[in-house]
Amino acid sequence: MVNDTTLLLDLDGVSVIRVERLQCGGRRVHLATADASARACPVCGVFSSRMKGSATTRPRDLPCGERGLEFVWHKRR
Repeated sequence: MVNDTTLLLDLDGVSVIRVERLQCGGRRVHLATADASARACPVCGVFSSRMKGSATTRPRDLPCGERGLEFVWHKRR
């Protein structure tokens, strides 16, 4: 899956939900998984029919720009 977020961050299957300006001058980028195949079981390939929960991660190894970006990745399980 290729979208503008994929091209910007060089990270497949992710989309930007929103961007916030922080008081320190940096930016916080909220991401979501945009690849529909992420809903499938990696072993049997069956797609889930409902969301089982959510998780938020904060990747720190995605450098971008002089001031850097803070990433918040909202994931569904």
